[in-house]
Amino acid sequence: MNADFTHKVVLVTGASRGIGRAVALAFAREGATLVLAARSADRLAQVESEARDLGSEVLSVPTDVTSRDAVAALVDAAMDRFGRIDVLVNNAGIGKVGAIESAAFEDDVRQTLQASLFGMINVTRRVLPVLRRQGSGAIVNMSSVMGRKAFSRFGSYAIVMHAVSAFSDSLRQEVAGGDIQVSVIHPALTATDLLKEAEEAEMPPPFRHMTPLSSEDVARAVVVAVRRGRRRVVLPRTANMLLLGEALSPRVGDVIATALTRRPIARVLGMSRGKTYHETIASHPSL
Repeated sequence: MNADFTHKVVLVTGASRGIGRAVALAFAREGATLVLAARSADRLAQVESEARDLGSEVLSVPTDVTSRDAVAALVDAAMDRFGRIDVLVNNAGIGKVGAIESAAFEDDVRQTLQASLFGMINVTRRVLPVLRRQGSGAIVNMSSVMGRKAFSRFGSYAIVMHAVSAFSDSLRQEVAGGDIQVSVIHPALTATDLLKEAEEAEMPPPFRHMTPLSSEDVARAVVVAVRRGRRRVVLPRTANMLLLGEALSPRVGDVIATALTRRPIARVLGMSRGKTYHETIASHPSL
C-alpha cells in the first residue's frame, strides 16, 4: 500500500484498549482517518479523544463484533461518513486459560471462537466487498505466536489463534491477483490484560520470565505490515527460532521451548530484559 496514510480510512476493532488502542493512535499519528469499534462506549470515547488530539478525524461506533447486525451497522456508518474503507485491523478478541481436562474448557473454546474468530469473520465478510469495489485495501488480522505453536493450559486460546492464522492464509489466497493485501500478526506475550487471569505458575514456561512486548511495539508492526505489504509478522523476531523448530519437528519445537525456560538463554536472545508479564500488569493496573 502507498506509504502515505494521510486521510486513509482505517477501521480498528477492539480499539478501546491494549493493542487496538495503540494501533488506532499509531495510524492517527500517520494522518489516517479512523473508524473505531469496541463494546465499551466509555473507553472508546477516551481513545477517540486521544486520536483527535493527534489531528485525526474519528468515527466511534460501539460494536459487538459477534453480532452480524451490529457489524453491518458499523460498516454502513463508516461508508455513510467517509465513503470508503482502506484498512481493516481485526483486533477484537479474548483469551482464556485452563487445562484441557478442566470443566470449563469447552465453554472457553466456544467463547474464544465467538469473540476472536467469528467476530473477525463477521467484520471481514462485511468489509471485503467494499475493498473489492474500490479495487484496493488491506486487512490485518491479529493472531499470536500461539497461532503457530501451542502451549499447555492455553489450549482454547491456541486452537482459536491457529484458526485465525488459517483463515488469514485462506483469505490472502482468495484475494490474490488484485490490490487487496492480507497480513497476519503473531505477537508473543504482550503487556495487555488479555491473559492476566492466568496465575504466574500457569504461564507456559517460555513466557513465565519473558519481558512482554508493549502494545506500541505491536502497533508499529501493524503499520509497517500494511505499508510494506507483509504477509506474516512474528514478534519479537527471535520467536521465529521457536516457530522454525516447530515447523521442522514438534520435538525440536519442544526442545527450543524448554531451552527458553532458562532465563540466561532467554536473555541472550533478548527475550528477558526487564519485568515479567505479571510484574508489568501489576505496575500498570489500567492495561
